[in-house]
Amino acid sequence: MTLSSIERKLILIAYVVGFVGILQYLGVTAWLMSFYPGGHLSDRGSVGYDFFRNFLSDLGRTNAFRNGPNPTAPWYAGTLGLAGISTMVFFSALSHYLFHASRNWWAIPLVLMSIVAGIGYIGVAINPINEDYHSHIAYVQIGFIGFWMTCVFGAIAIRNSPVFDNRYAKWIGVFMIILGVQIVIMMFGPRSWSNEYALLLQVTAQKIVVYSEIIVMLGLNVGAFRMLNNSEV
Repeated sequence: MTLSSIERKLILIAYVVGFVGILQYLGVTAWLMSFYPGGHLSDRGSVGYDFFRNFLSDLGRTNAFRNGPNPTAPWYAGTLGLAGISTMVFFSALSHYLFHASRNWWAIPLVLMSIVAGIGYIGVAINPINEDYHSHIAYVQIGFIGFWMTCVFGAIAIRNSPVFDNRYAKWIGVFMIILGVQIVIMMFGPRSWSNEYALLLQVTAQKIVVYSEIIVMLGLNVGAFRMLNNSEV
């Protein structure tokens, strides 16, 4: 079954949205770190953003640890919300194409789990940790676990696709291991507030996973672009 020209254009637009949405999160968060007032769990009076002691969610605090208003909060909420939306848009388009190309039924749980992950990211964005701790943590877990499940079904869908290079499934599999370890640390590891070493572990694990996820998403976008351009479907 051949895609119409309109479908191809919409899928292409969705891929662009996914690529830009992830890339803007990387750029904006890096920019916001330079404006963060300061403070973290181990030292509430420290100045500036400590890459290995401040969580990314600290950028979304409406009040920083130093008890002053945090100018990065609305920007972080916006950039994370856009990342969540772009994740759903990209995987919806990818799932549509995979199903359309070969009736790949694994594309259905793939898109459903990507929606769960996107909702998790948006939930984190609109529930700053200093205002609603329990909701914030719940959405963090929903986002990470949802994206892990997205990777599970994404790897299976790609492995069963005659149009997508299987090496992308291998890359996703490697990331699944990294994300799985981080989820275990996040849920069962030492609490970040217990001591400085626990904080360092939790923050470092989060950063490794987030930046690895960005690489995976950008790589998948490149693969999806190639698939669309090289396929006659």
